[in-house]
Formats: sequence, C-alpha cells, structure tokens
Amino acid sequence: MNAAVAIVISSIVVLGVGVAISFWVGKRNKGIEDWNVGGRSLPMYVVAGTQFATGMGGGVLVAHVGIGYSAGWSAITYNLLYSIGIVLLVLLAGWLKKHNFSTLPDIFKKLYGEHKIMMSSVTLLAIVVPFGWLCTQLVAFGNLFTEITGLSFTLLIIIFAAISLLFVLPGGMASVAWTDFVFGCFMLLLSIVSGIYMLNYAGGWSGIASNVPENLVSFPQGMGAIGLTTIVFWIFAIFPGALTNQMSYQRIYSAKDAKTAKQGFIIAAIAGIISGTWASFMGIAILSQNPGMDNPELAAGWFLTQIPTWFLAIYSAFIIATIMSTVSSAMQSVVVNITNDIYKSYINPEVKDRTLVKASRMLSVIIIVLAIVLSLYYPQALGWLQATYAYSAAGLLVPIFLGIALRRTKLLSAKGAMGGIFAGVIGAAIAQLLNTAIPYAVYGVVGSLVGFLLFSMIFKEKRGLDKKVSGL
Repeated sequence: MNAAVAIVISSIVVLGVGVAISFWVGKRNKGIEDWNVGGRSLPMYVVAGTQFATGMGGGVLVAHVGIGYSAGWSAITYNLLYSIGIVLLVLLAGWLKKHNFSTLPDIFKKLYGEHKIMMSSVTLLAIVVPFGWLCTQLVAFGNLFTEITGLSFTLLIIIFAAISLLFVLPGGMASVAWTDFVFGCFMLLLSIVSGIYMLNYAGGWSGIASNVPENLVSFPQGMGAIGLTTIVFWIFAIFPGALTNQMSYQRIYSAKDAKTAKQGFIIAAIAGIISGTWASFMGIAILSQNPGMDNPELAAGWFLTQIPTWFLAIYSAFIIATIMSTVSSAMQSVVVNITNDIYKSYINPEVKDRTLVKASRMLSVIIIVLAIVLSLYYPQALGWLQATYAYSAAGLLVPIFLGIALRRTKLLSAKGAMGGIFAGVIGAAIAQLLNTAIPYAVYGVVGSLVGFLLFSMIFKEKRGLDKKVSGL
C-alpha cells in the first residue's frame, strides 16, 4: 500500500474516534461551565490525561528526540523540570478550586480587584501563549506531513485546522479534556511500541550502547550530558512558563475537587517524565544507527524513513493525536479568555449562558482562521510567538505567586500588580535586545519582582480594595 494512502487511512480512523468522542461528550455538556471548565466535574484520570496530552505537544516528538540524539538522557532532565513545575501548581489547587475561577485573569481579579488596565494586560499575556502554541503546532504539522505524504503544506494546515474545530465546538473544555484523555493513552501506548521497535531495530541495548559515547548512555550521569549551564538555563526558562500557563490552571479548575486535581497532576507529571525517557532513548538509539546528522532535530524524521509502511501509518496517527491535543486545548483556552475576560466582563455583563456558548463557538472559528492565516503567510513570526511564552511568564509569575502569598496583607494593590507586569515585560525586552547569555525571561522575572514590590509599597495606602480582598 502507498505510504500516503496508509497514513490518510490511519489518520481518519484516529481522528474519527476523537471526533465521535467529542460529539458524544458535547451532547451531555451544553452549558457555559462545561465549555469553560468541563463542568468542574472531570475525574482524576481525565485530568491526568488532558494535562499530559496538552503539555506533550509536537516538541517531544521532534525537539526532545533531538536532545536525546545530541545529549543522551538529558531529555529526561528537561521533562523532569517541567513536571516539577506543574506539580508545584498542586500546592495552589485547594485555593484555586475554592474560588471557582475560569481563567488566569480571574486570579488577578480576586487578588487585586477590578482594574481595566491590569485586567486587559493580564488577559493579553494569558492569550498570547496558547495562540502561539496553536500557530506553531499547525506549522509543525504542515512541515512534517508535507515531507511524509507529499501533499501541499497549505492544504494540510487548512484540513487539520478545520478538523480541530470538531474537537472543540461540541463541548469546549469537556470535549477537549475527554479526547485528550483518549489520545494521551494512545500516546503512551505508541511510545512503548515505538521504543520496543527501535530497540530491536538497533540490535538491543548492548548494540546501542556500544555505538554511542559512554557519557550519553550512562545513567544517571547522562541526564547532565547537555551541560550544567544549559540545565541552569532550562530551570529559569521552564519553571516560569510551567507556572503561568493558563491551560494548566484550567485543568485544575475543571477537576471535580482539589484532591482530584492534585492526583491528576501528579500522574501527568509522572507520564511527562516517561515521555522524556522515551524521547531520550529514541534519540540515543537513532544516534547509534546514524551518527552523522548535523541537525539533531532531524533525528525523528530519519526514524520515519526507516520503518515499514504499516508502522509509519500508525506512528503518523500518533503524531497527529499529539499535535491535535495541543491545538484543540490552545484554541479553547484563547476563546475562554475572549468570552469570559473581555466580552462578558466589559461588553455584555448580562449575557446569558446560552448566548455565551454560541459566541464561544463562533469565536473558535474566527480564532482558527486567524491561526491559519498567520501560519501560512507569516511563518517568520512564529519565532516571535514562541518568545511570548517568556514574556508571559516574566509578567505574570511574580504577581500570581507573590500575590497569593501576600493575599492576607495590606500590601496588595492593582497598581502594584501592574508594576510587576510592566517591569517584567520591559525587563525581558531589554535583555532580549542586549542578547544576554542568561535567558531574558530571568531578567523579566527579576524586574517584575522589583517593580511589584516597589509599586506595592508606594500605593499600599491608596489601594482602596480592602473590602474586595477581605474575603481572601
């Protein structure tokens, strides 16, 4: 059978199963609470599955396998750091569930009260990350499958984006979470299968280890093969991003209770470490067979050229499931920000739930069209979109966590929060322009801390918010 035909058939089967689940869930979940936060009733295994599937993304399939190729077990270190970051969110689960939040800006509203400039800034920083993920995942899909199938890049992106709507429109978060759970199970299964296949292909572990430098395959030493400097950079880059990603917060909101959220996130963290182990192993095994690649990120693509058609079809479906989970989650997250934090908060506060669900569906279509346009005509902007992850973390990390820590004091004020947000973004921008050796997000976080404390001290007696935050 022709490879392209086999891939199309397997993709239709996998996506068809996902769409069927999405519509089945959507029929039972029709309210705005279902759309925004899954009805706040998701069981532990679904919370774990959707958190894992959303966070995995196309990066694990390409970039992390590349890390394994060039630096052995270091991909485990990367995923371990990210997993620690999402586990830290477990510490906030009780407080977050208590207040029935729907988005990241809801936290700021509770801590600092209503302030249009602050809320608008937070909403923007919350939106740019998932929208950036949405665009980059579409481009990653188009680039990868153009090579595999020979089909048009433009056509692939349009088709994939259109199908992604079927994962979101029926029930919003409820649909996304349940399909993520199914896809997450599929991802873990295919990780094991592909790992076993590669192990046999490369002649067993002894054959792999004999063809790879010892510093890469020794364990746990190989976890540091990337170098201490890079690991330190990862710490400063990964933690802020993991702790300020709205998509993770939404999954805590969606859990049926705080205990469920905590258990789900811990399981997702373990699954993330497993995926890092898989990526490292695949990279090491590919290195043992083809050590001459100049670009480590080509390792995953080389693997696709070595497997038989039947397995290529299944593995391609694995890739599609991984990317679709991130695309649908990112789209839903952007839409909730716009409907909840802009439309309902400032344009139509009296909007009925049914109208808000309809508006969410319409906005989903608009957002995916914008993402298609950006992906097709401005691919050079995608690097900038990825940088928004750093800017978002630089602006939001300190006001969220220091604000929660100081919520029972009189220090908090909306102007203090804005000082932290703007100082963080400006600090990151200056560091990026200077091309500093240390990741510019670090300078942003430090600037945010200084700005937050300075403005909070200046305006602590002028805040006028005591009544609004007294219930915290």
